[in-house]
Amino acid sequence: LRGVNEMKARLDEVMEKRRSIRTLERDSRITRETVEKAIGLARHAPSAYNAQTSRLVVLMNEEHGKFWDIAEKELRLVTPPDAFARTQKKLDGFRGGNGTVLFYEDAAETEKLKQDFPLYEDKFDAWAQHNNAILEYAVWLAFAEREIASSLQHYNPLVDADAAKEWDIPESWVLVAQMPFGRAAEEPGLRTFKPLDEIVKFYG
Repeated sequence: LRGVNEMKARLDEVMEKRRSIRTLERDSRITRETVEKAIGLARHAPSAYNAQTSRLVVLMNEEHGKFWDIAEKELRLVTPPDAFARTQKKLDGFRGGNGTVLFYEDAAETEKLKQDFPLYEDKFDAWAQHNNAILEYAVWLAFAEREIASSLQHYNPLVDADAAKEWDIPESWVLVAQMPFGRAAEEPGLRTFKPLDEIVKFYG
């Protein structure tokens, strides 16, 4: 029981530690090996039918910079020039880190599940998004446990085509989210919560 309580306390601490940090710096201690271990642990995240339809692409160093160059190029095409300074600051905050994780869903795998389990055909697209969300959170927690700052971003579909071309992404992979990571270069704001009784109902 002591071990269970210690594990619970550790999980509680990591969940509280996980924050959205958008201004990042490079940290030489955040190595490929460290990131690989964190993501390897996140593979334990559950998925519907254990289908494991989510896919990850990890970009570090120059490759990471290329991704945010792509995002900047695409955003300049759709953002009014007089409003771009704020966007530029945000992009520079992401670019300043060590890397970015790109989260994908393999649509081909989802289509196969629809064929194999036709009774639930109309559910699998939603379940695929659930799978990805759980994996994103698992990676986020694994990063937080290792003092790696990160946030979850959604610059898709603006960046999809260029990213697919640059990193030879299979056609069936659909970009869902991006997670830039590095050392925190800002303090997170005060976190607020709605009262528990507004969002949870208990019976019995």
